Amino acid sequence: MLDREITQISYHSLALTTHAMDVGASTPFLWAFEEREKLLEFYERVLEARMHANFIRLGGVAQDLPLGLCRDIVFFTQQFASRIDELEEMSTGNRIWKQRLVDIGTVTEQQIKDWGFSGVMLRGHVT
Repeated sequence: MLDREITQISYHSLALTTHAMDVGASTPFLWAFEEREKLLEFYERVLEARMHANFIRLGGVAQDLPLGLCRDIVFFTQQFASRIDELEEMSTGNRIWKQRLVDIGTVTEQQIKDWGFSGVMLRGHVT
């Protein structure tokens, strides 16, 4: 499960900051990419692979975790928590971000009903 969580953190932080870059904010992307590198180093220490890590296999796992890895992951998560706050402020507090995203793609309640919104689309438009 630990490797899956690391993967999810890596992918989501990169996806969100790539979106920020698409609307004109490149710094969050660069910061997230730096954090992603740290996460990929954990993979490399376990499996000697940075991409497409294959830790979980039929019947168990590939091998035991290296000594000190869990300690280093805990240290990373303690620092990463403050980095997430910085990335959020840098993105959502950014004047350009707000100009390009606030009130874009809004729909009325009637349009929601007429167009049959459901799931994520419905939840994203409930005010």
